[in-house]
Amino acid sequence: MYWTRKHVLVCTASHCMQKGANNVAGRLRIELKRRGIDDAFMVNTCDSIELCDIGPNVVVYPEGHIYCGVQVADIPDIIASLQGGPPLERLLVSAEAPAERKREAAYRAALDASQDGVVPAEAFEALVAEHGFDEGWVAEQARRGFIGRKEVDGRPVITITSKARTRYRLTVAGSEATRSE
Repeated sequence: MYWTRKHVLVCTASHCMQKGANNVAGRLRIELKRRGIDDAFMVNTCDSIELCDIGPNVVVYPEGHIYCGVQVADIPDIIASLQGGPPLERLLVSAEAPAERKREAAYRAALDASQDGVVPAEAFEALVAEHGFDEGWVAEQARRGFIGRKEVDGRPVITITSKARTRYRLTVAGSEATRSE
């Protein structure tokens, strides 16, 4: 963090960028400069933090807060939080946040339908669509290593990787996904 008090990372991977992340990062830097506090807070852009479907995302260190769906209008509140105010609960991502629970439910359904964590690609896409996720989300999950795509006996399949199972604390017991505590 060099000599700054906090480090702010703004995700500018493709989904977040399409939702205005570059504008958020630029305007945050400008506002910190305008207020004369840019020496206390380092703002950088970064590649995906693996939550692009709910972006633009901002991570604040050393706290480790992750804010999702950040818009330029949120910048004053983010700055107030950076200066010692409370975290922004309305933007805060946690394991219990609705978006995370939605992802966990989608992966759980896929694991429930799997054989040792492997699901026919068409079935996987149908299952996650029932949870509100589209083909773009599936492609993003593959790029980020949460799922693997391959062919088995000439048919496309999806493998739910250990990365996804670990993140959502899921295990494959027989053909049933369970949450490990």
